[in-house]
Amino acid sequence: MAGTSSLSHVLLCAGTVAQWAATSPDEWRARINVVAQAAIGGGAAWATLVPTAAGTALDAESIRQQLISACGGVRYAEKIVMLPTGGVTVIVDVCADGKERIAAGATAVGASGEITEDRLAAALSAPAPNEPDLVIVLGPATQMPASLVWELAYAELVFFDADWHALDAEHLEMAIDDFTRRDRRFGGVDS
Repeated sequence: MAGTSSLSHVLLCAGTVAQWAATSPDEWRARINVVAQAAIGGGAAWATLVPTAAGTALDAESIRQQLISACGGVRYAEKIVMLPTGGVTVIVDVCADGKERIAAGATAVGASGEITEDRLAAALSAPAPNEPDLVIVLGPATQMPASLVWELAYAELVFFDADWHALDAEHLEMAIDDFTRRDRRFGGVDS
């Protein structure tokens, strides 16, 4: 059962909350634009950024406030939504604990009805309309970040052993090119 390599949502797991807190507004704008341009080049309409490692609640809130006040972001629950030029919506989710993200999503879904896989997936990806097709991790392939739990179920993974401050368009373009050459099976195996 061969899949498709169409890309609508890319997730980038890069940098720690502490590194994000030390990122200036100009650097944030540049990174958001790099992510958006690479995503649109691959045909995606959505891109999500999550950190590789947690930090303090104070750092997390400081990042959110900076993205709102200095970068034009809009708060969506605990996430920040950015609309850079080019038509790609970029979501910045400062939560670096995948289990915490799932628990919060289950609480939100459970408050309004039965918790199902589809409803939980929608809550975790929101405001994006679907789960990520591609997850790009900046860091060694031997260590899976704790921020990625749910997102790994059906997404394709690409690792780059690079630092948050070294992120550039080339990393993202190579990952998207790799993705487009893959035959997605969505958990299936060759027969």
